[in-house]
Amino acid sequence: MDFGRVLVVLAIGTILVCPVAAWGESAEQAFANGKTLLAKGDFQGALKAYATAARADRANRDYLQQYTLVRRIVMLRDRLGTEKGPKRWEYVARALHSFYVSQDLYSEALAIDKKIHARLNNASSARMLAETQLAMRLNEEAAKMLAALDPNKATPATQALLGVALARQNKLDQARQIATRLELPENVGPRMTYCAARLHAIAGNPEQAIRLLARVFEGVPPSQIDGFKEHARLCPDFARLASTADFAKALTTKSKVPESACSGGRGCANCPKRGNCPHSRGQ
Repeated sequence: MDFGRVLVVLAIGTILVCPVAAWGESAEQAFANGKTLLAKGDFQGALKAYATAARADRANRDYLQQYTLVRRIVMLRDRLGTEKGPKRWEYVARALHSFYVSQDLYSEALAIDKKIHARLNNASSARMLAETQLAMRLNEEAAKMLAALDPNKATPATQALLGVALARQNKLDQARQIATRLELPENVGPRMTYCAARLHAIAGNPEQAIRLLARVFEGVPPSQIDGFKEHARLCPDFARLASTADFAKALTTKSKVPESACSGGRGCANCPKRGNCPHSRGQ
């Protein structure tokens, strides 16, 4: 039995022993209540509400999947405080970060990102913390943190985000200086390219920003491209470009990255191809 199936079986077993639902509360109401509690950072309360929803409507796979996901997050949150292995701690912390960002729990993401950066103090942790700070409009804090990063550890991504943070504080001359000096490696990944596109957009280099944005979409797997495009639509750094024909055209760019037949969901547990692809077999 694969891990995903074990997790679902355990989740179902836990649901069966949970207290009964409140009188008159439908599965839909319980699920909505879970989302509200999760948004408030009440993970235990959300877990109970999702359990109620999954038990009240056992045919709804989304309810069970959300319950299973939040239950795992609750376990990871408990584990983070006791994990002694540096690599395992980092794995747990990054998993929590990914969940928090996916659920728009930026206060939780900020707290975990600060812990990660305090431990690692490298370009990856700085970029991750800066992205969260910028999402929360903590522009001054992001600029201060990125400026304090050892120059030997800085990357085009951290420099680009520093420029974004400065531009948002109306320090456009400094931001443009960074944009002018910014050089991307030949085989740079889409995340770093996206950071550069943000800088060029807010620094007043629309043609460069659009070119880089299209390059981003070409370089991400099909299962991730919608997330990047949605972020670009909402990102304030692209605000001046959002109504242009060039921006709209960039958003039609298709991925050139080959991808397996994976469904691209949150995990293998409820995937219809579970057990039949390399990812679910740990390859």
